[in-house]
Amino acid sequence: MLLAIESSTPRASLALYDPAADAIVWSREFTSERAHNALIFAPLAEALDHCGRRLDLIVVGRGPGSYGGVRVGIAVAHGLSLALGAPIVGLSSLEAMGSGESDYAVIGDARRQSWFLARVENGRLSGEPQLTDQPGLIADLTLLHRRGNPVYTADPALAAAHAGVIHSVPDAARLARRAAVLDPAGIARLATEPLEPHYLRAPYITTPKG
Repeated sequence: MLLAIESSTPRASLALYDPAADAIVWSREFTSERAHNALIFAPLAEALDHCGRRLDLIVVGRGPGSYGGVRVGIAVAHGLSLALGAPIVGLSSLEAMGSGESDYAVIGDARRQSWFLARVENGRLSGEPQLTDQPGLIADLTLLHRRGNPVYTADPALAAAHAGVIHSVPDAARLARRAAVLDPAGIARLATEPLEPHYLRAPYITTPKG
């Protein structure tokens, strides 16, 4: 059984995927602006009861998104891995958006008067999200719409501000299906990589003055 954890937005979700049935056999959503750490454990206990605490793989969404939310998901995944012996892989939360398409674009607010544009091709994030300014975002959206590319955002304000941009949040069920197509070599490679949030920019670190 595969457990997916997606907590990069206020609407978090968990899902169980059964490879033998090729189906999502259980899923739950919960919403919290600041307290994923307080709300995740009830649905998590339900998931573990459903699968009899037998997990073959844990996949967690790495964002980009809420730093605190992503850290909660990663911490829970690490705890489960230690307790149950299941390997963990991290995937971009941007790969778990949309309505089932394998090719689409995602935009989001990158703060500091900048925005990001990411492309998902064949179900996988194609390169790093690109940062742009407002005129650049409008130019990118114009080109994407001309080409007929679906464009999604997890930010309802951006969806409201730009015609043709669809509001969608990353979903654990889609994340599970994305992980389910990984071959054993791909899982082994991802399981050895550091499990960290997907940053749009390098972390800003200050050193004490002395």
